Amino acid sequence: IPTFLAKQTATFVHRARLTMWRGLLLVHIVQWKVKQDRVENEEPILFMDKRMWMDEIKRYAPQYNVCVVTVRNVQINLKSFLLWFLGPKKISILKNIYFCFLKRELLPIGRAKTGTLQMTTDVSPKLGVEYYGHLNLEHPELHSDLFFWQKSSLAVKDILIIFNMPRDPIDKKKWDEISKHQIKAVALSPKATTIGSVPFFYHWPKRSGVPLPKFKSKNRYNIREHKWLLQQVRTYHKEYNYWSDFFAMYNVKVFVSWYKYDALHCVIADAIQSVGGVAAIYQRAFEEFSSPETTIAADIVFGFSKKGIGLERGSNSLISYYVVTGYFGDHRFPLLRNEAQSIRNGLRHNGAKHILAFFDENSGNDSRWHTGHEFMRVNYEFLLEKVLSEPWLGVVFKPKVPATLRRRLGPVANLLKRAEETSRCFVFEGGALHGSYPPVIAALTSDIAIHGHLCAATAGVESALAGVPTLLLDREGWPVSSLYKLGKGKVVFTDWQSLWKVCKEHWTTPGGIPGFGDWSMMLDEIDPFRDGRAAERIGTYLKWLLDGFKAKLSRETVMADAAERYVKIWGRDKIGEVKTKLFS
Repeated sequence: IPTFLAKQTATFVHRARLTMWRGLLLVHIVQWKVKQDRVENEEPILFMDKRMWMDEIKRYAPQYNVCVVTVRNVQINLKSFLLWFLGPKKISILKNIYFCFLKRELLPIGRAKTGTLQMTTDVSPKLGVEYYGHLNLEHPELHSDLFFWQKSSLAVKDILIIFNMPRDPIDKKKWDEISKHQIKAVALSPKATTIGSVPFFYHWPKRSGVPLPKFKSKNRYNIREHKWLLQQVRTYHKEYNYWSDFFAMYNVKVFVSWYKYDALHCVIADAIQSVGGVAAIYQRAFEEFSSPETTIAADIVFGFSKKGIGLERGSNSLISYYVVTGYFGDHRFPLLRNEAQSIRNGLRHNGAKHILAFFDENSGNDSRWHTGHEFMRVNYEFLLEKVLSEPWLGVVFKPKVPATLRRRLGPVANLLKRAEETSRCFVFEGGALHGSYPPVIAALTSDIAIHGHLCAATAGVESALAGVPTLLLDREGWPVSSLYKLGKGKVVFTDWQSLWKVCKEHWTTPGGIPGFGDWSMMLDEIDPFRDGRAAERIGTYLKWLLDGFKAKLSRETVMADAAERYVKIWGRDKIGEVKTKLFS
């Protein structure tokens, strides 16, 4: 619960207005603005909407010579008012009436009710896998939420795919693909499925019976925060009951996901522990810094390298077994070489003597809180104009979210269309939420890969691990990144003009510029294996856990046995522990 509350407090959501995170960010923006305007002798005043932890923000701001003045911005929101007026108990009752009586046709026989739920003893232990937008069961070269199954001896009968994304529900196509492989699936929400044949788990809420904690404070102005904390504890127990009943009904003994960026995974870890199971998180993104956003509370974490152990300690994570596996997607590299070569040959056939790849990390509508569309358009405009003006240049784009690319580009989309007409410009499409193709295919198509961000450098890391000369473009300004030690002017650049100039020098220099796009000095730190077997290691580890549960061993024994087997194969230094204490 302490980890859950800490992550709820430090909510990191760009669109959420009245969070503590945004309040702290505004303080730093004011400090930055003062330096820009060179009026450091005057104390700036920041008028801020009243929000949670206002007293703490006011105590924080003077450290940066900023004075915060609270204002009340009254906004009438009918939905929020109704939710507050009804309260969580009445809302649950109304939802139950709606689903049980108005939507009964959506509820299959497997729904759960209070007092009647029992563990299904005739079902073997299951591995629960969260669906996050990628199946591709027959295409291991593409992104898949079951990538570890594709490269290991995990049995399909032991897997349960959990659908809970209204934005990308399970439809007939997905259901047919899952059924073809005889994998089980379940939807957690009516909006997470478009077909009635999919099993649907409905949970009838019950009282937890757990007394709520009493928060003591000498400050009578903190009543609002106390009420908020009590509400978070209620939320915790509500989710705990939901997930523990779900795990019991489907006999899920191992739950695996990559999503650690909110507090829900903390509840899930406690819930599966209550039924004797384990929760596992696998690292999906390259990380350099500790942060409450990345704090983890789980039994097992699969990470790229030992560096992650130190980062998790700095993030106050609670991890029983940190398992070093290498980069999780390296098995795709050889699988994509032929397709990449085919695209490369097509570009060269149409006159491209030199080919660049560019990774687009997506952009947001509001450029104040996220990389905006205007910022991203500059990247595309520069490269597209080079394609149109230089008949010897080819460019391959790998957008993170290809479905929205042309809308985000706005007027620059016309440039993209003209560039594509030259047959020297190629865009990787596909994918409902994120692109189905991994970044490495664009890298393998090119001579030089360019990633446009240092604050989110995973695509660049993947390209470098595949052995492709990779450049980093830091237009945002992230000089604290350790990636700068790769060399400014050889790997890291801060503007397009200098990057383009060095690229041309590299192409015209016999043998190329030494060290250009070279990451060799950091590769051991990123991935100590680099053998294409990370997915196999993860899948094998999960199978060991399931085998232990099938043998009816305790969860502690199951985890200890799996760790010992891993150590014997890969070395004692490949498993660590992260135990920290959030509060004194």
